[in-house]
Amino acid sequence: MNTTTGAWWMRRWQNFMQQVGVNSDATALRGLRVKRLEVQPGQIQAQVAEREHGTAGVEVRLPLISDAQWNAIIDALGSQALFAAQLLAGNMPAEIEQVFADAGSRLLPASAAELDCHFAATSGNGGNGSTGDFAGRALAVVFAQLGEMVADDPWLLLRLRGRDREQVLAALQERRNSTTQDVTARAVPAVDGAAAQNGAFYKLPQQAGRPADDEQEELEDRVADFWGRRKVLEEAHYHLARPAVELALLRRLGPITPAADGLEAFALLQQMYHSTTRKAWDMAFAPDEDPELDEPENGDA
Repeated sequence: MNTTTGAWWMRRWQNFMQQVGVNSDATALRGLRVKRLEVQPGQIQAQVAEREHGTAGVEVRLPLISDAQWNAIIDALGSQALFAAQLLAGNMPAEIEQVFADAGSRLLPASAAELDCHFAATSGNGGNGSTGDFAGRALAVVFAQLGEMVADDPWLLLRLRGRDREQVLAALQERRNSTTQDVTARAVPAVDGAAAQNGAFYKLPQQAGRPADDEQEELEDRVADFWGRRKVLEEAHYHLARPAVELALLRRLGPITPAADGLEAFALLQQMYHSTTRKAWDMAFAPDEDPELDEPENGDA
């Protein structure tokens, strides 16, 4: 996970802890140790130990996002090319929370009322009068530990809400494939009855303003314009910038096949993309050559 992105999700989780009233003061959590922590759809299960109070189990349950809401979220994510590319590349952008909101849902619960927290002392002196304090601190240390995990893998938040990384990526991939098929179907022109007959060749209808094939200029007469007319090229405007997500299109398409040769071809294509991008970048920003320096001075051979 990108360091900057991880730090953002860590801060976001700390804000969430304050929002639901969980103490995030590190000094209050000294002496506590999280022995086990599991994140499952709709629940967090952990085991916390402290020398004074022994071991206790902590469980936090939160509502799952419904299938209908998830479908709306996937549609919203898939409709934005940059989001889809970042997710399919394995990154989870911070702006994803707004996508959830636009789809009528929330990535994180809005308040502590949506959390169902349970504490149970399993060993040691958990039954003394300070059990309540131990329970609150145990819950806090579990949330703090989960925050570190979220900073390293924000996909855990989606898992908490009902969909793991594989499910989200598979749904995005399916939506992309479906969209591609729809676009392809609309792009293919319909064949009329005459063209559909056996032995018939379909020919695109003649567009207005375009000369017929027999009226077009010979290729030899247009060699000078192979790279385009100079005036048109000079009027062209372009913008060069490094991609927001490296190899976004290639990663969205994925390997040709899951077999070894498909993965090898995918790796080679990645190298070619990197090499081509680097070469194009170097060429675009290379210093212009001064033609006067190439001309021999008077007296030079």
